[in-house]
Order: sequence, then structure tokens, then C-alpha cells
Amino acid sequence: MRSLITVRKGELAYNPIKKKICPAGVELVKIRGTGRQWDCCFHDEEKGCTIYEDRPRACRVLKCWDTEEILALVEKETLTRIDILLEDDPLVEVIREHERICPCPDFEYLRRSIENLSDREKRELEKCVRNDLRFRARIIEDFDLDLNRELFYFGRPLFHLLQPLGVGFSESGGEVNLRWK
Repeated sequence: MRSLITVRKGELAYNPIKKKICPAGVELVKIRGTGRQWDCCFHDEEKGCTIYEDRPRACRVLKCWDTEEILALVEKETLTRIDILLEDDPLVEVIREHERICPCPDFEYLRRSIENLSDREKRELEKCVRNDLRFRARIIEDFDLDLNRELFYFGRPLFHLLQPLGVGFSESGGEVNLRWK
């Protein structure tokens, strides 16, 4: 799980079929990347793929010279976090609680309207960001999670997801404050 990251349903992500960034139609669990080019964390410059015999299905069908087979898998038959975890894992219910308390906002609306959000909408979004961070802090402490496992269980924090839309942030008095364009 330390090598996986979750892209939550609704989060903005590149869709290779639509050839643009748009809200993910399904939850995606992906292998964590490294570096600015998002290189696979299992790729070694000298050895190549370090998990070749146990690589995921998407890696098995990837042919750089013919992407038809890999594109046919986009947003189909995907595994979710809960599919990967054991039924009795205590974090299954925590993931469900996080989705109830901190759902992904409508990123398509935000992308179209970010410069025209009302003060009320901005306050609501800031409240969501703070709720997400408080929830994560509590669970990280309760379950002794490192950052990599946090990113698997809960995806990227909401304030990170807002940054590509031009929303900055600062910390003051232990709280995150959003900075608008």
C-alpha cells in the first residue's frame, strides 16, 4: 500500500481517451510515481522493472507502440481501495467516513467558476479543506500512518487538489487559509 496512491472519483486527472484533464469517473488506485515526470516507483535505471513478474494488469498490456489495449482499460474494471483491503480492516470504515465527511467537490464547476466564486462558496471550500486536514491528522495519529499510506487510504489532500486551479494556501495559527487569485 505504501507504493499506491488513490485518485478519488471526481478528482481532476488526465484522461488519455478524452486527451484532457477532467474529473475521474471512477476511483483509481495507481502505482506511486517519483520525480517530476511521475516515473514508476518500481522502475530502476539499471535493472528496469523491479516487480516485472508481479506487475499489474495495466503494465502487462502497456505497449508504447500500440496503446489500443491499455486505452480500453481506462476507467473500466478498476480496483478501489476497499477492494484491495481485507473486509475486517478497520480502515475500511475510516475510508467510508472520510468520503462522507470530506467528499471531493465538483472540480469541473470549480475549474469553470474559480474566479467568480462567492465569498460563501470560498468559505465553504476552506471549511472542507480544514475538515479534510483535521480528519487526516486524527487518523494518522490513531493508526500511525506514514505519508505514503495516507495517500493510498485518502488520496491527496483537498488543498493540493485545488492548487492546479490557482488556489494557494498559507498556514496561520495551526489552520490552513486559502489564497484566491
